[in-house]
Amino acid sequence: MMKKQELREIYKAKRNSLTKDELTLMDHQLLEQLQQYDWTSIRYLHLYLAIEKFKEYNTWPFIKWIWKQYPEINLVTSISNFQTNELRHYQLEPDTVLLVNDWGIPEPSGAKEIEAKEIDAVLTPLLLVDIKGNRVGYGKGFYDRFLATCKAEVIKLGIAYFEPVEIIEDVNEWDVPIDLLFTPGKTFYLLG
Repeated sequence: MMKKQELREIYKAKRNSLTKDELTLMDHQLLEQLQQYDWTSIRYLHLYLAIEKFKEYNTWPFIKWIWKQYPEINLVTSISNFQTNELRHYQLEPDTVLLVNDWGIPEPSGAKEIEAKEIDAVLTPLLLVDIKGNRVGYGKGFYDRFLATCKAEVIKLGIAYFEPVEIIEDVNEWDVPIDLLFTPGKTFYLLG
């Protein structure tokens, strides 16, 4: 059993040590897992845009696939407020202008704002989860705050390069677990 900060350091180092070839293969395997999921009940899908320097999974191949295969799904992404550690959500379309913020996060400019309660599924970035769906991210709580404002039946999804660990020791009452984790080669339905 380990605490979030220990796990965060270990898994950031593990992810940073992945080679370009390893990432290319894992990204392809992750896309295959995402393509096998049943997206038909989703009307508003929130997803993140990767911070390239942190070697997050690049969601763009998946975004382009959704636009082609499920044109009825409205894609949504966020703008981060680093004073409040909160997210505001905006529709993402093929012609949406993106500006990279100081943290390296691409954010929409001039897009239509979407309320959190409209969102049917959220695809969260993370470093790892445990088998109960408890997440370890970068420690600012952006997604816990966001998920707490979504409707009760929102589907909480995650993407990680690593399989779930047994248990994260220091889970807080405000932590919002995810339901399902996509990894290269396998999708995990979690116990949360």
